[in-house]
Amino acid sequence: MLAAAALLAAGCGGHSRPAPAQAATPQAAKTPRKPPDDLELLRRLLNARAAATQDGDAAALVRTSAGPQRRRDRRAARAAARLPIAHLTMTAQTTDLTGRRAVLHVETIYAFAHVHSRFVKHSKVTAVRTPAGWRVRRDRALGVKAPWELGRYSVHRSRHFLALAPRGLAVGSLMSDLEAGRALMHRGLPEVRPPGRMLVLVTRGEADARALTRDVRSLGSLTAIAEAQVTLRGPARRVSWVTGQRILVMWPAYGHRSSDERRMVMAHELTHAALVRRTSGRIPAWLVEGIAMYASGDQRAANAGALLAGARLKVAAEQTAAERELSLARLARANAMSRLEPIQLAVAYSYASAAAFSIAARHGRSALLRLYDAFNDERIRGHAGPRLDDRVTRRVLHESLRSVQADAEAFARAHAG
Repeated sequence: MLAAAALLAAGCGGHSRPAPAQAATPQAAKTPRKPPDDLELLRRLLNARAAATQDGDAAALVRTSAGPQRRRDRRAARAAARLPIAHLTMTAQTTDLTGRRAVLHVETIYAFAHVHSRFVKHSKVTAVRTPAGWRVRRDRALGVKAPWELGRYSVHRSRHFLALAPRGLAVGSLMSDLEAGRALMHRGLPEVRPPGRMLVLVTRGEADARALTRDVRSLGSLTAIAEAQVTLRGPARRVSWVTGQRILVMWPAYGHRSSDERRMVMAHELTHAALVRRTSGRIPAWLVEGIAMYASGDQRAANAGALLAGARLKVAAEQTAAERELSLARLARANAMSRLEPIQLAVAYSYASAAAFSIAARHGRSALLRLYDAFNDERIRGHAGPRLDDRVTRRVLHESLRSVQADAEAFARAHAG
């Protein structure tokens, strides 16, 4: 452009009179910037808190809070500093602004380095306007907490897992158990694979587990839980979106198991993780748990077989409750096992194991996956329950649900303990 301007100037030479000078035009006065309103200031406050938490910067996080929240923020930032947090944002979903006080429902989305999932935490944040600006007076989690809100964690890594364990807790062979469990699951169901790299959270006890997961009535009887947040769509309630995939390990129950048992537990939970994208909200609990027990080699039909053969429990009330779970119709809904008492839960798992192993023995391993996938088929209509299960078993196995149950009970009796 400079060269072009020079040529233009040379072409205009030779005039006897210079061109008249142009008068300078005065610049318009700059419009003063409008000061940010309270909503914008609160948004900046959340952004500052998110950045300070991700960086583990206790001083910066404390500058965003007031009162007792400062002490909680200092602890949380120091705990977060030890974690490989790769992404963290805080967004106000709703804001109730009244005078010098604001109540925000905040969604925190975070992720860890090289883990193939993001996680969500919801909280109620109360902020107050101070001479120094808006400050958070209270930040209370609604439901599950983020790990750094509970305390400090040690980080353990392997090829396919990032594990966070409470600081000072010796986790021994946890990482090799995870990798061996993954290999065991793949041998049981070679057609499916779990996520490339998963988050594993280790808890010291039930109190920590309840802070990190949704309320499960039988949590005290579990060793590990595979979790995911899913979005279901369409008449078949197919999974269309998955986030928050992780495994929670209840160390008091897990740590005292044998090496083979620990690896079987991991294979079981990784089967759930591997199949979550193929899961439907219509799949019955007996199939969800049964296929995981089959993939992990966990043949536990003995308890159900013993009850079917006439075994008696010491407490009559427990006997009646346990025998109610000896039914595929009873276990036909996805949440059928979520609120069972420990003895009922043990019997339900045993019965589901008998069903899955008997189907594989009679129809082949692939029949379990075909059955699993059929609940995603929108051509098979109906809501979750025994009637839908009967339609699916007739379509895939060419047997009624009643016949499948008879096979399961025969298998259980043959393996009664």
